[in-house]
Amino acid sequence: MMIRWLACVAFVLTCLSTVAMAAEPMKVNSGTTVTLVASVPDGTKITKQGAKGEVKLVPLVPVGTFRLDYTASRTDTQLTDKVEYTLPAQQPTSVDITIEPVAAFGPEVYEQAGKAVFLLFVLAVILESALALLFNWKPFVENLVPRAVRPVIAFLAAILLVNLLGMDVVATLTNALNQTKLAPTTLGMVLTAMVIAGGSSGVNNMLIALGFRTQKTPETVAPKPPPKKAWLALRALDGNSRGDLFVFLTSPPGGGNALLGVIKGRSKPDSIRSWFVSDRGRLPNYGGHTVQPGQLYAIEVRGKDENNIPLPPVTYGPLEFAEGAVVDIDVRL
Repeated sequence: MMIRWLACVAFVLTCLSTVAMAAEPMKVNSGTTVTLVASVPDGTKITKQGAKGEVKLVPLVPVGTFRLDYTASRTDTQLTDKVEYTLPAQQPTSVDITIEPVAAFGPEVYEQAGKAVFLLFVLAVILESALALLFNWKPFVENLVPRAVRPVIAFLAAILLVNLLGMDVVATLTNALNQTKLAPTTLGMVLTAMVIAGGSSGVNNMLIALGFRTQKTPETVAPKPPPKKAWLALRALDGNSRGDLFVFLTSPPGGGNALLGVIKGRSKPDSIRSWFVSDRGRLPNYGGHTVQPGQLYAIEVRGKDENNIPLPPVTYGPLEFAEGAVVDIDVRL
């Protein structure tokens, strides 16, 4: 008798808990979509749309079945909603819904993200200040191509710094915003190094623009010509000549030869080395020689062979340059 009584009590409690669970509203985060019913047959009707959200029948495979989805509206406070649908030949079924507001970022999130970004800026300034000694060194400026070499050196220095610190700003920001605990990754550290190296150049440009630092590169020593001037440069390629090549410029043609400069090397434009090392086979090494537009010029290049015998000179002209023109001439003697 006692066992039968206990079984009845257990059955009643189970039914009560089931009813309580069924009566408990479905919780939906603000602005998100949830599935109310995974599969309903064709002919199902939505008899009552929610006042705080939207109910949709989404077609499924096989054809003739649907999924019942509910999309909650965005809200900063908790809301309640109620939808109703009717299956074929059945009574309407209602679903109570509670829309939960998504918590906004707290002050600690902005604090952590701000610290990460500020640390990037500080490391970029430190890196730029440390590398300035190398980048402003005369052999570096005169023998290398700063625009090609500086980013590589800055990235290598940044990746070394990031590796020593074990710093992954991508993981740090993700953890701060999503409240996760992601560990630093190689890709994240590489991206962090790229940000610091790129920020280093940005900080340097900002300091130059504000007048706190002078950019010591050949481009500043020989600036680009104004629009009413033109640029002329010669590049010596491999040929029969050996040693120095003497470049003469006359204006007007037929006048006395004026020595423009001496080319001491040979240019190899197709080599990877030419991307990073100053071109000794070019006159000038950077930029160009300024010439006057609307005026005739003649160019003559002289050199000697391996037996120190003068070769027939190579001449160009008469040439007239347009305003703002940048002209590079390849010479093979």
